[in-house]
Amino acid sequence: MKLLVFGANSQLGRELTRLLKLGGYDFEPLTTDEVDVLNAKEVVKAVTRVNPTQLVNVSTYANLQKAESDPDAARLCEQINTEGVTSLAKVCAKLGIPLIHHSSSYVFDGKKKGPYLEDDETNPVCRYGISKWYGERTLRELHDKHIILRTDWLFSGYRNNYFPRVIDACKNNNGKVSIVDNRFSPTHSFDAARVILAIINQIDCNAEVWGTYHYNAMQPVNQDQFVHYVLEEAAKLDKLLEKVLPSLEIELLPVELPYIPNTTLNCDKIMTTFGIKQRSRGEGVIAALEEIYGVAKPAPVKAKPKAKNSKPSGTKAKAARNKQSAPAKNPKRSKPPAKKAAKQK
Repeated sequence: MKLLVFGANSQLGRELTRLLKLGGYDFEPLTTDEVDVLNAKEVVKAVTRVNPTQLVNVSTYANLQKAESDPDAARLCEQINTEGVTSLAKVCAKLGIPLIHHSSSYVFDGKKKGPYLEDDETNPVCRYGISKWYGERTLRELHDKHIILRTDWLFSGYRNNYFPRVIDACKNNNGKVSIVDNRFSPTHSFDAARVILAIINQIDCNAEVWGTYHYNAMQPVNQDQFVHYVLEEAAKLDKLLEKVLPSLEIELLPVELPYIPNTTLNCDKIMTTFGIKQRSRGEGVIAALEEIYGVAKPAPVKAKPKAKNSKPSGTKAKAARNKQSAPAKNPKRSKPPAKKAAKQK
C-alpha cells in the first residue's frame, strides 16, 4: 500500500500524517503550497510520481465567516473545496486510484431536529457549505471508487483560536461569554484521522465500500454546554480562569449565516459498514487544552490497526469508549434579542 495525502498541512492532515508515521505506513504528504490542485499538469505529475494505491484529500478552506463576507475569500473557498476536488477526481478516475475525500456537515441547512443521515436531502445555505457540496457532487459524477467522509466541527490544539477566544472572553469579562445558540458534535482531529485510517485499511483489503459516510464524536451538545465543559477543564490549568469561573454567564446569540442551527451527524452507517464506533470528545478536549497551555504533547495515538478481513460489514471496533466528563452545574444562560452572532471558526 502506498498513500498520497493532499492537504497534509491542514488540521486534519497533520493528525493523519502523524498517525501514518507512527503506524509505519508508506505515504507521501503534500501540502497545498507544494502542489496547485487547480493546475491539472501539476496534479498529474504529483500523482504519477508517487504512484499511490490510494489518495486521501484532506485539503480544505474552512474560514466560514471570511468566505461569507469577502469575495476573494469566497473565490478561494470555491477553488479549494470544489475545483481542487474536481482535479483530483479526474486524475484518480483516469488512473483507477481510490479517492478518500473529507467533507462537512455544512452541506445541510441545519433545520433538522436530530442528527443527519447520509441520505438526507442536502441544502447548503452558506458559501462554505455550497463549495463542499459541489465538491461532493463532482466527485460522485467523475469517479466511482470514492469515499466521502463528512464530519462535524473539528478541533485540536493546532491553529485553533476557538478555545483561546472563549477562555480570554471569560477572563476579561468577569465570566461573561457570548455563544451562538446552535447544536453540534465537536470532534478532535485525531479522532477523525483514526477513522480515515480505518477506512484506508479496509480499502487495502479490497473491500467494496464506496459511498458517503458520517462521523462525529458521540453525545451531541448545545454550544453553551460545550463551552462550559471546556472552561471547566481549562480552569484546571489556568488560575485566573479558575477564579472567575463561578461567575460564568453565557449569553446565547441567534444563529446567523454562515452558521446553521444543527450540524450533528448520525454515524450508524459507518459503524455497520466498518465497525467504527464513535468516541467521546472528552480526552480530545483535555489534550487540546494541554497543548494550547504548553503542558503536554498532542493527543496520544495508537499503533497501526490491522484489518481482519475484506468484508467489513459486522466487524467490531477494538477501541473502547472513553467516558466523557459532564459539567458539574449549568451556567447562567441568557437569550437576548437578535443580534450579530459571535465569531467562531
